[in-house]
Amino acid sequence: MNIISFGETVEGYDYKVINERDARSSAGIMLVLGMISLFILFLTQNLFWAEVFTITFIIEFFIRVFISPKYAPYMLLGSLLVINQTPDWVDAKPKKFAWIVGLIIGAVMSYFIIFNILSPVRLLTCLLCLFLFFSESALGICWGCLLYKKFNKLPNNCPGGICEVKEKHPERNTKLLLVLLFAGVFSLVHYGLKTYKYTSESDREIA
Repeated sequence: MNIISFGETVEGYDYKVINERDARSSAGIMLVLGMISLFILFLTQNLFWAEVFTITFIIEFFIRVFISPKYAPYMLLGSLLVINQTPDWVDAKPKKFAWIVGLIIGAVMSYFIIFNILSPVRLLTCLLCLFLFFSESALGICWGCLLYKKFNKLPNNCPGGICEVKEKHPERNTKLLLVLLFAGVFSLVHYGLKTYKYTSESDREIA
């Protein structure tokens, strides 16, 4: 068994694959931990836990890219959580490209940590990471895989089939209209509460 290898060889696939369920599970774990670290930062004005998470993030993607995803800590934990689910095998190459992008983001974050730089760019980089984790775990969208498609031929099997060329979904406009309708209802609720119940800051305080 090769310790340093990217992707697994699975019967029925003539290319290396990654279990998408493991990837999405690990992204969900990192999303939760990242949000907790930011929450602690805003409450305490202390960067300690945010930097601890950032360092583990860098280690995670370094192991994924240069050693093997199956030895990366968050991937290991994620795989344990979904171990009883049927694997969802996807092409390993787009995932590797996406994780290289993640490693580059980690390198940017390490620069901020080493030189103790506090700037809006640092916060935006953190928020970008959380957005990517959310897209991966909740929506199944791998933005790095889509970027890979732009520079390479059509991959064998992207997560969720997002790299494939598809016709416009017939229900897309209807669903978009319903979302806009819900947004309108939410706006009315917000206006009603603010106008008729919470008319001042003191009304919003919990007794």
